[in-house]
Amino acid sequence: MIDLPGANGLLVGLGLLLLSWRLARSGLRLPGWLAVLAGVLVVGGLWWAGGPERTADSLARVEDRIDLLDEAERQRLAEYHAFLAADHDIDYRVVIDRELGDLDRFAVDYVRRHGVGGDQGRGLLLALDVSADQVRLEVGYGLEGQFVDAFVAYLEARQMTEFFTVGRVADGILASTELIVAQAQRVEGDLVPAIAGSGGAGARLPARLGEGRAMPREAQVTFAEGGSPRDVLAAYRRAMAERNDNPELVIYSLATRKMLVDWVMTPAQMDTMARSLADCPVARELTDVGKRRAVLLAPLAERQCPPYFLVQEKGVWRLDLDTMMQAVRFGRDNSWRLEREALGPYGFGFVGIRFDSRGFPQTP
Repeated sequence: MIDLPGANGLLVGLGLLLLSWRLARSGLRLPGWLAVLAGVLVVGGLWWAGGPERTADSLARVEDRIDLLDEAERQRLAEYHAFLAADHDIDYRVVIDRELGDLDRFAVDYVRRHGVGGDQGRGLLLALDVSADQVRLEVGYGLEGQFVDAFVAYLEARQMTEFFTVGRVADGILASTELIVAQAQRVEGDLVPAIAGSGGAGARLPARLGEGRAMPREAQVTFAEGGSPRDVLAAYRRAMAERNDNPELVIYSLATRKMLVDWVMTPAQMDTMARSLADCPVARELTDVGKRRAVLLAPLAERQCPPYFLVQEKGVWRLDLDTMMQAVRFGRDNSWRLEREALGPYGFGFVGIRFDSRGFPQTP
């Protein structure tokens, strides 16, 4: 869950007001400047922490007319969309319904009628027609340079609908939102891969709802016998570049294999992982005293390059993605942080590194 900005200010402000009330009952008064500060913190905190108007506005971005999502899923989507608007000035809406008719015309009419993206046309509309099994992402004219048709088709076919096939609609939309954020952050000329899309601003494809997951690839990866942790990580990068979603790869620990059996690993996710690994050089390779576990670290200044954990099993180094999923988290700009209590035996890899209160490492 992403921390809501201003929540701390709201709590401090309410605390000062409570203190003022208690002092008043005892015949004392809070200093004037503190009283003003309390009011500012409460008002500002309510606005930033998602007061009634902001919460309603965020929830309005997710229009689920057939209750396909539960309340928690709608709230999660609303929070992500609110942050997308705050960080990247992108007005992202979702409409889920049945029998919307011509989905292309519906999307254009909806954007015009509801002013999605405002005067600058910085809007995105995801329309999902369950009965027609169709999905369309409409792109406002102000975003056409960032979200070209080929990218939109790639997002729908290689990310979103991979989740839809197994009934995970909310996760598919969330995962696609992450890809949209990544695209918004990329510099010109370093764009996410694309496939052929439709004409017009956006793309419409079959939603593949409930179609069922395709069988994962059975291909294995190879690396030198007795390979180092760096060799294993390089083999992992090759597997992702080849879109090898086999959960039984020899480079995975036993716990990781169990985790990946029911995991949705989309082509877009594997593409993103391959690019990340290619862009993140290993600066330090640390092992514990018994040489049973290893931590690979990129330079701390490379904030989008997370650490990797490996464990020795039967004399072979294997990736421990299971522990990584519990211990490594990402902020809104994809900077990594740690859940220190979930590190377990991998704590040795971070001795001497300073972390802030949220678990983000501090660059010396």
